[in-house]
Amino acid sequence: MNVYSVNLSGPAPWGFRLQGGKDFSMPLTVSRLTPGGKAAQAGVGVGDWVVSIDNANAEDMTHVEAQNKIRAATDSLSLTLSKAFKAVGDQKVREHPPETHGLRVENLPCFIPNDRSKKRLIQDTEDWQPRTGTTQSRSFRILAQLTGTDFMQDPDDETMKRSREKFLTEIQSPRYARLRDWHHDRSARALNIKS
Repeated sequence: MNVYSVNLSGPAPWGFRLQGGKDFSMPLTVSRLTPGGKAAQAGVGVGDWVVSIDNANAEDMTHVEAQNKIRAATDSLSLTLSKAFKAVGDQKVREHPPETHGLRVENLPCFIPNDRSKKRLIQDTEDWQPRTGTTQSRSFRILAQLTGTDFMQDPDDETMKRSREKFLTEIQSPRYARLRDWHHDRSARALNIKS
């Protein structure tokens, strides 16, 4: 196991972010480094496990406890970490967590994308693409369908005609008339026009 210690000179910011903790059932891990920050200059790596913070065992710390311990350090911050990757030839291979760590990471749920999720991801990213002319995103089209205002869009004439016919049919229905009469009656009573 490649365990190492760093001593960062204060004051904060220390230049790293953590993820995990006992409350997340995963070891405290460095999730992000500030480029050129104190942690990056000291050789801390993204994905490295935090073994101790200021000589306090990090194994049983929740995420908030670890944050509070780091915030309490003003003059210096002492960390013991374990490298997440070891070099094998010219490749980096993920190491297992330190043996002293009581949390197991090999049984963490893993998201394996399937064709449906890939298609959804592609559709979601298409929503963020710049649009030309009057085209609308998929989310706006869905919203228009949910609110019944899709006839107001500017699609092909046939779709617009069908949507408008559906809207006009609903307006002339007895259900719409009952709802309209009920609303007018409630409004009149609320405004004391009708008693």
